[in-house]
Amino acid sequence: MQETRTEYQPALDKPACYTANRSLATGYFALFALLVSLYTLTNAGRFHIIDEVSIFAVTDSLVLRSEVNTNAIAWTQWVNSPGEVLGAFGEQGNVYSKKGPGPAFVAVPWYLLLRGFALLDMDIGMLQGMMLWNGIVTAATALLLWNTATRLGYSQQVGCGLGLLFGLGTIAWPYANMLFGEPLSAFALLLCFWGLMAWRQVGRNRFAFVGGMGAALAIATVTAHAPIVAAFALLALVSMVRHGVPVPEYARRPGAGRPKDDPTVHDDVSTGAVGVQDGGADNAEDESSLATLRFGIQVGLFLGPVMLAILFIFIYNAVRFGSGFDTGYHFDSGEGFSTPLLEGLWGLLISPYRGVFWHTPLFILSLFSLPVFLRRHRLEAASIVAGSALLIGLYSMWWMWWGGFAWGPRFLVPFAPFWVLLLAPVVAASLGRVRGESDAHATGVGRARSWWMELSGGWRMRPLGWVLLVFALLSTVVQVAAVSANFVNFEIELRGRYPTEWDDPLAYGPPALSLARFMDSPVIGQFQLLFSGQSANLDFAWIWPDGDVRWLIVVIGGAAVLTILLILGKWLLRMAPGGAWAPSGPLVWLLLVLPALVMAVWLGELSRHPHYGTSGAGYRAIVEEICAHADADDVIVTVAPFAYQIPMNWLGAECRAQPHILGYAANSLEHVETDLALTRALEDHRRVWFVTGGLAPNDPDNLLERRLSETVHKAQDTWYDDYRLVLYGASHVLNEAPWFPIATPLVGRGTSQIVVLAARMPDVVQAGDVLATEIYYELGAPSPNNLRWFVQLLAESGEPVALLDTAPQDGYVSFVDLPAEQEVMERAGIWIPPDTPTGDYSLIAGLYNPDDPEAARLRAPNGNDHVVMGVVRVIGEQD
Repeated sequence: MQETRTEYQPALDKPACYTANRSLATGYFALFALLVSLYTLTNAGRFHIIDEVSIFAVTDSLVLRSEVNTNAIAWTQWVNSPGEVLGAFGEQGNVYSKKGPGPAFVAVPWYLLLRGFALLDMDIGMLQGMMLWNGIVTAATALLLWNTATRLGYSQQVGCGLGLLFGLGTIAWPYANMLFGEPLSAFALLLCFWGLMAWRQVGRNRFAFVGGMGAALAIATVTAHAPIVAAFALLALVSMVRHGVPVPEYARRPGAGRPKDDPTVHDDVSTGAVGVQDGGADNAEDESSLATLRFGIQVGLFLGPVMLAILFIFIYNAVRFGSGFDTGYHFDSGEGFSTPLLEGLWGLLISPYRGVFWHTPLFILSLFSLPVFLRRHRLEAASIVAGSALLIGLYSMWWMWWGGFAWGPRFLVPFAPFWVLLLAPVVAASLGRVRGESDAHATGVGRARSWWMELSGGWRMRPLGWVLLVFALLSTVVQVAAVSANFVNFEIELRGRYPTEWDDPLAYGPPALSLARFMDSPVIGQFQLLFSGQSANLDFAWIWPDGDVRWLIVVIGGAAVLTILLILGKWLLRMAPGGAWAPSGPLVWLLLVLPALVMAVWLGELSRHPHYGTSGAGYRAIVEEICAHADADDVIVTVAPFAYQIPMNWLGAECRAQPHILGYAANSLEHVETDLALTRALEDHRRVWFVTGGLAPNDPDNLLERRLSETVHKAQDTWYDDYRLVLYGASHVLNEAPWFPIATPLVGRGTSQIVVLAARMPDVVQAGDVLATEIYYELGAPSPNNLRWFVQLLAESGEPVALLDTAPQDGYVSFVDLPAEQEVMERAGIWIPPDTPTGDYSLIAGLYNPDDPEAARLRAPNGNDHVVMGVVRVIGEQD
């Protein structure tokens, strides 16, 4: 296979080099700033698909709790059909995402940065902020694509044009606004491709290592991408074996010195010889040995990260499921490569439902450009063709090749930059330079043309450029529609047009596969949503459900985009072949500040979005209350599955010490995995913060609350609008607590005698904790009244510092239903306020009849309306 290696120009003198570098940096910064700003402005600021929730939950768990489970959304294991479940259970009932770990782990630095600002009392929602991450990844991919084109010998303008086409004219734009793993796959695969290409060109160690890092990241993101990485590497290695390993330029220039990244080369300044460290190679055989050694080292540098990635995935699987080979995918439930190849090929390439050419018309032009690209860059073209065949063939056979609820063929997003790269010859041939008319007496068309030539630096569009422009505009319009309306709404509408059995995802046949069904295509559907006149279909974060427009985002964002466009446009027009335009330093810095400003304004305005709760009210107030008092030794148990986004958004932003969290539905205890995880949580944590939404206390369907009432000690019960926060103390703190005998009868008006037998509680409790108490008592006869317990912690002055009022078993049992002449146990929890001073406090308990007009308390033989259960030592927080 014949290939062409790029010849590099001699180094420029320092002033020229400085100007060229700053000029190139200006172009890079402008493209990056433009894409990030546009992605931010078109971002919905919320999840669309459960896949995104699963990826975020791993990052959230990893940063906040040093875990990799997705217990915060454990309820999703049962609300979806078997083949659509996004997680799998570990041995102890923990839930783990089946997605590759790459996207969640790589996003950790961005999460930490957002959390750092949030902990400075800035209103930044973690979920909202994480929705911007893939926009940054996609913009970085556009820059890498630019550099890939210039390494193939194309001009900076062509590279920039390809970056713009990829960032705005392909399916990459919609996915830049969602938290799927595909954008990272695109970056990783292109990085692998770039590293291997640069390695073949100049033979540097670092390029082999970069290629290996890209390969490792691609495999860690989606293990199924391993064959594509293997194809890239195999073609590169075959080329280097056939044509020889390129000798780095430093090894060809006597006296140039040995770079730190090549241990096999040194130079002798006195003789100008280059060779091995033991004295050099004086003949062809030694030079061949040196080249072989260098090649072996570089192969090792490529394979090293790949091997580490495979080891990492093996360990990751073993930690989650006990086996390095268990990925969490439900092959026994129907997941697998079971679709006939031709069916999947039709669906991904041609069908109106998921056909890639409908969702990105620009790729039609890529097909026509492929032969030209192949003639110029045979090895690169072969790599792209081989990788495309593997990717399309692999996912054509996947059982859910359409990707579930998604926009277009999401499994093909990773190759969007490669298919744009095929357009490099077209972009290069689309522009030409001509002499402008400088006749001062020119009039009409001639004068206008002269003015344009002066403004544009002599650039003009060739006929092929108009074809490219048409395809680019058409593709961009499709992407604008995709990001402007919520595609999920049309997916749901399609389910109505093409009914399916929701209990069996394998019975679902994707709609609109026939060309005759083109009007049912999601591409058409997006425009139907946009022109429906319903604001609920719009998908911009700055347009709220009530129609309120956050104009600050629009004004600041619009001004930023316009400024960046002007700078980028001037840079493109001034960049004549071999020329450079280096603006002032402040202007370059402005290109970095503007996207950061757009993101900051966007995040600040969205912090008040009603979808994520209002500060001081409802669920968000509960999060604020928990974060004010909870620590890492606590656990949150939620039964509010349809408001999961509120704790996900604010726990990381509000809590400095992060409690563990379990998110369930009311009936989740019907499953043994919930029982395992909950039992372990109650054994490992000292306090339980229980949150419900839209459920009354003691709701018979709320199996979680009933279990808690039977096993832990309720201390507080508070309503926040339609949400409820209950604080429990753990029972295991009583395992070694002493017994306090009481044996005191209590009697009241119209009640039978009730004997308080004994109690136990810890001798010492920390202020801010829950004082767990067990009261043992016996009824002489069935009680005719629904009595209630009161428990109080009294200071030396007799004033209560903490108290509890409760019915038997937190109200799940009526006092009139308790058995007579049988020992009964009541759990009580007393929350000790954090500001309670150190000292000894008396713990008392008693019974009263709430139906009595005077709420009369039962009395002991000595006349007291309570019994003393013991003395507790409270340790204040200052101690």
